[in-house]
Amino acid sequence: MRAGGAVAKMPFPMERPPGGLSSSDRVLIVRLGAVGDVLRALPAVAALRKGVPGVRISWLVEDLARPLIEGHPDIDQLFRFPRRDLGRAGRHPIQAASALQQMRHELRAWHVTVAIDLQSSLKSGLASALSAAPRRVGFAPAFCRELSFLFTNEWAVPGSAWLNRVERNLQLVQALGIRSELIEVNLPENRGEGEAATAILSRLVPGPGPVILISPGVSALQAHKMWPAAHYSRLAVLLRDTTGVRPIVVWGPREEPLARQIVQDADHAAILAPAADLRLLAALLRRADLFIGADTGPMHLAWAVGCRVVALFGPTDPRLNAPLGHGHELVQSGDGEMGSVRPEAVVAAARRALGSDAERSGAAPWIPARARPRGETVQLARMQGVEA
Repeated sequence: MRAGGAVAKMPFPMERPPGGLSSSDRVLIVRLGAVGDVLRALPAVAALRKGVPGVRISWLVEDLARPLIEGHPDIDQLFRFPRRDLGRAGRHPIQAASALQQMRHELRAWHVTVAIDLQSSLKSGLASALSAAPRRVGFAPAFCRELSFLFTNEWAVPGSAWLNRVERNLQLVQALGIRSELIEVNLPENRGEGEAATAILSRLVPGPGPVILISPGVSALQAHKMWPAAHYSRLAVLLRDTTGVRPIVVWGPREEPLARQIVQDADHAAILAPAADLRLLAALLRRADLFIGADTGPMHLAWAVGCRVVALFGPTDPRLNAPLGHGHELVQSGDGEMGSVRPEAVVAAARRALGSDAERSGAAPWIPARARPRGETVQLARMQGVEA
C-alpha cells in the first residue's frame, strides 16, 4: 500500500464484489477479539439486523470479550473460538485438536451461508473457511493482513486506508447492500448490573459532582500503550485541585496493585474502585460523566455506552482508533511515546469535555450523568474517512 491510502498494483485481480443478503441467510460474524475490536464491530451487526429483517446472525468470539455480547438481542448464536486451547497446542496437541474440531462441528451444524471476516487475520480467515460457508466475505488483498484474503471469495474495497475501525467494519457490511445513516451501538445492561453500579457510585461519590473514571491498566501485549503510573497520580491531584473531583480508578484482572499504587501516590486524591468485570464496568461507565484512559478496551467500552472520553494516544493512530462522535477529547504525544503526554494537557482536555468549551466547539450540551436517561442504544452521526 502506498502513502496516502493509494493501493499498489497487485499481481492478481481485486474484483470479487460481494453479493447481497436475504432474510433466509445465516450469517457468521468472525471478530474474535480483543474487547475494543469486538465493541467496534457492534455497529456493523446493528446495521445487518436492521437492514435485512429475518436474517440469522451468529458470532465467533474469544472468551475474554464473550460476556459483553452474551445474550445480545441482535445475535442469535454465539460460538467460542478456543484461543487458549490453541495457544497450548505445543504442550497439549490432542486437546487443541479436539477444541478445534468441536468448533468446526458447531459452526457447520449451524449451516452458515455467509461468513463475514471483520478481523482480516490468518486465524479469522481459517475460521471462516472452517465454517464451510459457501460465501466468505472479507477485504481485498491490499486491505487485509496475514494473507487472510486467501480464505475469502468475495472482497470489499474500503473507501480509504485510514478509516476509523467502526467505519471500516460498516463499509464491509455496506458492500453486502446494507445502508445505515446512523452508527448504532447497542449494548444492553441487566437490572442487577445497573443496581450494583448505582450502589457503588453512591458509596464512592455521595455528592452531586461529576463522576470521572480513569483506567490505567493495559494488557501484556499492549504495554506500549501504557501511560506511566506517576502521570495518573499527578492527574488525580490536578483534577482534585482544579475541579474538586476525585477520580475513581477502575481496574481489571491483575491490575489491582497498579491501581492501588496510583491511589497511594496521589495521596488519596483518587478513589479505588472495587473489582469489576466488563459488564459491571459498562454499567459504571453509563453512570459516569467522563472516562480518561489510553487506547484500550475500557476506552472503547466507555464510547460504546455513551460516556464522554478523554483518550490518550502515543504509538497508535487516532484516525483508526479514536472514539467517534461529539464531546470526546484526544491528547496525543508528539513523539509516539506515552510518557510524553503531560498530565496538565489531560486535565485541560477533561475540563473541555465537561465544561462550556465543549459546547462552544459544537459538542452536544453536557448533561450530568445522573440526570441522563439510560437508553440501550447509542447513536452517532456518520464520519467520513480521513486521507493521510
